[in-house]
Amino acid sequence: MSVLAYVIDRGALAAEPAATQALAYILNSNPDIAKAFVGILGEAGIEFEPARIEAEQEHGEARPDLTIEDSDGHMRIFVENKFWAGLTPAQPVSYLDNLPEDPPSALLFIVPEKRAATVWNELRARCSDARLEWVDRSDSRVRIGGKTMLIASWSYILERLLDAANFGGHDNIRCDILQLRGLAIREDMQAFLPLRADEVTDQEAARRMMNYSGLIEEITGKLNLIGVTDVDGLRPTHGYYTAGRYLRLHGNLVTWIGIDLRVWHKAGITPLWWWLQDDASGSLTERLKTNPEISKDVEFNSGGLNIPIRLKTGVERERIIEDAVAQIKRVADHLLEVIPDN
Repeated sequence: MSVLAYVIDRGALAAEPAATQALAYILNSNPDIAKAFVGILGEAGIEFEPARIEAEQEHGEARPDLTIEDSDGHMRIFVENKFWAGLTPAQPVSYLDNLPEDPPSALLFIVPEKRAATVWNELRARCSDARLEWVDRSDSRVRIGGKTMLIASWSYILERLLDAANFGGHDNIRCDILQLRGLAIREDMQAFLPLRADEVTDQEAARRMMNYSGLIEEITGKLNLIGVTDVDGLRPTHGYYTAGRYLRLHGNLVTWIGIDLRVWHKAGITPLWWWLQDDASGSLTERLKTNPEISKDVEFNSGGLNIPIRLKTGVERERIIEDAVAQIKRVADHLLEVIPDN
């Protein structure tokens, strides 16, 4: 994760405004980078020497993220940066209305690659509602009157800018572009992707989630049977992203085992995780980090740690349960060595 993505992940900044300011800064850093950005529109017949590049200027009812003017002071490009926010009521019609036909101008949407098709369809529908003539030039470029509208992915745009920075030997700008790319990757990971018909009707996915949930009680039952854990006074507990239960380890430490979709999505590895809460001083996490039997693939956070319970593949259900129990017992025995009795 880049520093920029990390700061946004902690809630200090909103992702899209931060990306807009970052892109404006990068384009204004060096004329070579600005030329490379405008050069992306060369196939659309938009060619000029970029001069002024401003962020979030108002133009009538339009307030594009970036406005790019040529050396004669003519508006030539509006840029709208999107991650997962919806289109505003002014997009794209009011934006197109505020662009000139002479000299040639363009409206560019930069979006996550997986969202490009749905945004393009929405842009087409809004132009149709406004009775604007839509003349296809490609799957990502269209002529509307005397103006051009395009859509491109963050990955494509930033790779082109990286090429320009590398070619020109602009190391500092290259680092800035990598920061912005890190943010774009982070947004892709956390996005609500457009639903596919096969996902909505996929009974196999539902059955598999039921299988995972069923493993939790079976694993807990066997751990109780061999005396590693007990559940006296503890109940199953579920949330929007979790399904599992609390249990007591070696009669001492209360832990949680279950499906944690957020950790699974971030780390991969397995749907089942074992969560240990840190002690008040935060020393438990520090002690466990140095233990190779525990720290491998562990997801540490400010409140404790998540230990993956790896599910054995290609075997019968009972073998999966036995292997998971063995993993937990092995780690539990090591925990006895690093956690004081109290």
